[in-house]
Amino acid sequence: MIAREISRIFVGSLLVLAATAVMAGGHKIVKPKVEIPVDPDVEAGVIATLMETQDRWNSQDFATILELWDEDQAFPTYIAEEQAQWFVGWERLREYLDPPRPNPAIEALRLFYYDIQVKQIAPDLAIAIWYLHFEMKVIASKPIGEEVRASGVFRKTDDGWKWIHYAESPITAAVFLENLMETQVRDDWDEFYEQAQQNKKDVWRRKREAQRQEAQKQEEQGQ
Repeated sequence: MIAREISRIFVGSLLVLAATAVMAGGHKIVKPKVEIPVDPDVEAGVIATLMETQDRWNSQDFATILELWDEDQAFPTYIAEEQAQWFVGWERLREYLDPPRPNPAIEALRLFYYDIQVKQIAPDLAIAIWYLHFEMKVIASKPIGEEVRASGVFRKTDDGWKWIHYAESPITAAVFLENLMETQVRDDWDEFYEQAQQNKKDVWRRKREAQRQEAQKQEEQGQ
């Protein structure tokens, strides 16, 4: 019974994966990055805040990240991929980054920001988009990692560029499964693929020739 249920779930996942690939078409195609013109000082300032945020996450002292948020922003907004709803306002943001007691299940985590792009939208406002690699270990388990898309809004203050908004954009479950399955392909696939394509052409060529000969034979017998 359990084996049958596992098989049903696996087959269902494959069907979802196939449907997603067919409907999305080139959803996995990575095109060249579009460069965004931006003042070098603005870009450097926003990236400096991002790198400082990264370092503070990796220090495990998450509460210090609050210092990088704009205190004059009445309602900061924040959503990570694991959250059920947006955190709006300082109370909920503090509960997330500076809880009374640390989560005992999380032993360590780290992240890396990369491919950062900055777009200035007002004299004192800028948007950043980037990718982050996230790794974490919880009790009695091996470390896990993932890639996430993220974006943020920053306000220029006398103390540098400060956060006012943060959002993560995780990939869908179907694409995640596809990415995972792609890692299970052996390294010699490309060599095999080229030969397999040639073999396939040869098979169909022989089949067409056999069909042609059979049709000619039938025609001769009919005469």
